[in-house]
Amino acid sequence: MAASAARHNLRTPPRTTRTKPAISYAEPDSDCDLEISDADSASEKENRTPARRSRRNTTPQRPGKRSRRASSSPRIDESDDSDFKRTPKKRRVSSKPSTPKASTSEDTVLIEGSGVIPPWRDLPYQVLVQIFQYASHPLYDDRTFQPLPSSRWLVRTARVCHAFAEPALKVLYSSPPLVPMIQAHMLVDLLTADPASMAFKYRPKVESLQIDVDQVAAYSLGAGRGHLDLYGLIKDLPRLAALEFYHQKDMSPYRNLDENIKWTYPESIFEALEYVNPNADAQRGDKTSPCKLQGWRWSSRLAGKKWPIDKLREIHMKPSFTSLRKVAFVNYQVPYIKKDEEDPKHENILAESLKALTELEHLIFESSTLCNAKLLPLLPTNLRNLELVNCWEIIADDLAEFLLTHGRQLRVLTLNHCQSLSLAFLPTLGEACPNLQAFRMNLTYFNLHATYRDSEPQYEQLLLPEQVPVWPSTLQTIELIQLRKWETPAAEMFFQSLLDSADNLPDLRRLTIQAILNIGWRDRASFRDKWVGSLARVFKRVSEPPMEHASVQRAMGQLTLDKKTEPTEAETAIVKEEPKSRCSWPATAPSSSNVSPQVNSARPSPTRRSTRIRQPQPGKYAESSDSEAEDPVGAGVRISARATRRRSKFERELEVLHATAGMHTPDLTSSPKSYDDSSDDDKLLISKKGKGPEREVIQGMCEVVEVRIDNLRPTENQVTERDFLDAEPSGDEDWDGDDDDIGGGGYAW
Repeated sequence: MAASAARHNLRTPPRTTRTKPAISYAEPDSDCDLEISDADSASEKENRTPARRSRRNTTPQRPGKRSRRASSSPRIDESDDSDFKRTPKKRRVSSKPSTPKASTSEDTVLIEGSGVIPPWRDLPYQVLVQIFQYASHPLYDDRTFQPLPSSRWLVRTARVCHAFAEPALKVLYSSPPLVPMIQAHMLVDLLTADPASMAFKYRPKVESLQIDVDQVAAYSLGAGRGHLDLYGLIKDLPRLAALEFYHQKDMSPYRNLDENIKWTYPESIFEALEYVNPNADAQRGDKTSPCKLQGWRWSSRLAGKKWPIDKLREIHMKPSFTSLRKVAFVNYQVPYIKKDEEDPKHENILAESLKALTELEHLIFESSTLCNAKLLPLLPTNLRNLELVNCWEIIADDLAEFLLTHGRQLRVLTLNHCQSLSLAFLPTLGEACPNLQAFRMNLTYFNLHATYRDSEPQYEQLLLPEQVPVWPSTLQTIELIQLRKWETPAAEMFFQSLLDSADNLPDLRRLTIQAILNIGWRDRASFRDKWVGSLARVFKRVSEPPMEHASVQRAMGQLTLDKKTEPTEAETAIVKEEPKSRCSWPATAPSSSNVSPQVNSARPSPTRRSTRIRQPQPGKYAESSDSEAEDPVGAGVRISARATRRRSKFERELEVLHATAGMHTPDLTSSPKSYDDSSDDDKLLISKKGKGPEREVIQGMCEVVEVRIDNLRPTENQVTERDFLDAEPSGDEDWDGDDDDIGGGGYAW
């Protein structure tokens, strides 16, 4: 009888624990949730009886759960953490579950502002548009097209005040997110409604539409809405410049290129582009002429049999397509020819369709065997941006010949995932592309089949030791990812070519190289130590940032002075009695931030130093102190040190003006401390170290220098140590068998 009663007690916990909610480890979504949770926790603690609080204090707690919660929520008192987790109101505050986040010491980032609050409501419309574009880009993921939090931020910003409404909506509707599908249908309803009943003109705001067919247009929404009305979406957009249709099967890893889908380009798209309302009024923002597209994307999967390659020229001759500047061809393959069939010469047909686009500058070929040695010589010669993505037929020799004849106007060259393309064309790059600004190449390849590995490079050697690269002098960006299948001498020659060309790359600002060497780990470590350090020393920017604008510094200094106590008369006297030999300050100091050459004729006047230190004037450059003084004079000494450094900066600038008559020359940089203007628009200042053949040129202008040398096998999804947890998530520990208090709110295992 006693045993059965014990078992009954084990099965049925005490009544007081039945009303306890499940412990939730979900963190609040925002600071507002934290504040609401604090208020709920405080109100409930006031209503609790002392007996209940004393009972919970005796309940054993898990230290892992408490430290996790306390570290992730700094607003909550650690002593009342157990009470906070048990409040039922906390569960009602969380509107949706969220995964627990790892608690780090960098969760809270404090941004120290300048103290200057611009007149936001009075800023011009175009200025606000640029600010919101910079703050919110991008609005959705460029691969999945899922909206990002920045789109919701724009909606909230538009509701702040009337001055923010239209600029924020302009940025949001310039390239609106269309996923989920309901968003696209709501956008159609908005654009087809009467503009007279709207507070803003929404139709002229839409400039680009990127439509994922599988998520937006291929299926019906239901509830009587049906498929997306593409005709109604496009026909009333007077400023539509880019219209691109995507499908997930056309994207990496490119394993479903042969599969067909039912959806194809409807004729209503081309009719909507040329539609013009006879009663259109330009003053209301109506469309008064056919759309002038600048960007379009062709996909053979979406074109189907309805729009074969023979009809592309006919489409390009339409008024909406003649102004195209960017066009992409995705999944266009060389047809299979039988013995008795003639070659259809699709390369010539495609080249003829491009001749109709006289303003074409940006050309993209993706996953297309039609881009081969036959097509390259037929392409336009005025291209400024060329992208070849996952094109198996492109080899280095054919590309080198193409660049020699068609590369004079190229500004951007992107070569990604081309399995047969090596770096053997680099010796001709400098001569063939004298105006090239960005060179990107990603040597990560994808398996055509998921069951076996066939993503190895199709070339014998990536680069030979005698194939020395020649880099164009106009390069600003070099990004080379997953360089592999080469020998150590070739790799050394490649890195040495960059060092030798440092004085010929004055505009280089970004250098990213990821190389793979299949050698011993000791040799690879030595190789890494040598070349990573050399490239960083030569190209990494080490100069001091330019002095900030005077108004910002003045506000910062005023905020600092307000926090400190006013100096006494003794402290002021100490400041005035500083030795005159510490710095020399011109009496006729400029009243603006621009230092003119006439300042060098002024004579020092130390009697005005203390007033200028105590009351910084607008238009003066000022620097904040690097450390806090701990002596009794306090603020006076700190202000004096800051003023001394500020005046020494002016002294160096005056010396430069004396020596150069107001012009910088490269010879000035040979000194240990260069007179830095730190402006990218100025002439590059080259520092030369060493003598004779050991001379090293320091370019020192790159903001980003990322060089990685390892022996990791390149895969589609690289797994690193960041993908593994250092410890189990809090609340998922193994049961150690010591928790005997069944009714104490603990886990059963």
